[in-house]
Amino acid sequence: MSLVLGHIHHWLYNQIKVVEEREIEIINAFKEKYESSEIEEIVESIREEYGNLKGETPLEELIGDSHIHPWLEGAISVAQTREAAIVKALMDQYNDKELLVEVYRNNGAELANASLNELDSNDLRAAFELLKNTLVERMPCDRLSAVVRNETDKIIWRHNGQLHTEFWKAAGVSIELMHELYSIWIATFVAAINSDINHERELLDGQYEDIFTL
Repeated sequence: MSLVLGHIHHWLYNQIKVVEEREIEIINAFKEKYESSEIEEIVESIREEYGNLKGETPLEELIGDSHIHPWLEGAISVAQTREAAIVKALMDQYNDKELLVEVYRNNGAELANASLNELDSNDLRAAFELLKNTLVERMPCDRLSAVVRNETDKIIWRHNGQLHTEFWKAAGVSIELMHELYSIWIATFVAAINSDINHERELLDGQYEDIFTL
């Protein structure tokens, strides 16, 4: 192992696990509704291609003698691409966007509610920091996101267009669907912390912004 594992490595690993847990919820929701053996076959095929879930395996055990940075970078890529591939496969088979939206909405709210004890307040900045600690992006050194406005009643978080879209494009998923699902997840996450917080996503030329207002 190239470096001793630090807080940031576990922080990133926990964000990866958020994506994996949402993937499980998506699969379980479709299994419950459609009761089809095809779903298991779809999932098995995708995981054979992209790799299995990390589960509860400790980060130290997973990394072994690998270098930390490239391992985490690869794990972030795999988790997001596999989630996108599962979304695409299930949409191709069942065309049930309503169910997908429900999963993303419920998952965002559940994660926020489970983390409320970490907050000293529920103001906009506290909610945003909790969101940043939960939502997987890329390696921090990639600098693909930046807060361009940070006020008590408005935060604008600007992203390079490739931040998440690169993985969803690789899986052949509609980028419009990706933005819709992520926007719903983010909006319900922050609203669960403070129902007065509003979120909207604005698509720009080569960038997009998450705008939070209170």
